[in-house]
Amino acid sequence: MAVVLGGLFGGLLVVAPWRHGGSTSPSRGAFAYKAGKTYHCVVKREDGRLYAGYSTTSTALLSGPVWDVVEAQCLLRYHGFDPGVVDGAYGPNTTRAVKRLQSQASLPVDGVVGPHTWQVLRK
Repeated sequence: MAVVLGGLFGGLLVVAPWRHGGSTSPSRGAFAYKAGKTYHCVVKREDGRLYAGYSTTSTALLSGPVWDVVEAQCLLRYHGFDPGVVDGAYGPNTTRAVKRLQSQASLPVDGVVGPHTWQVLRK
């Protein structure tokens, strides 16, 4: 019984951050930045919103490196705003891409991905 309960609890710890928009991906675990590592982007629509499979957040203020940044970089690329290398680092190329998206979407142009920018990215 204890083994079964332990397994269920452990499963909840893995799934809960993903379901609630945290920066832990269920299949990838905690993000660990590695210089030169890039991630493949496959953007899909689920329930009317776009997802690249790295994060489900729609509210996180981005700082990096985290899975949320990989997700934003994939969505920026999908929308035609090149963030440079999709590596999870929130650097100058990603910031420029965010600012271009914000400008086109008539959002305040600050280069920060927050709830309003996520809303545009997920469309």
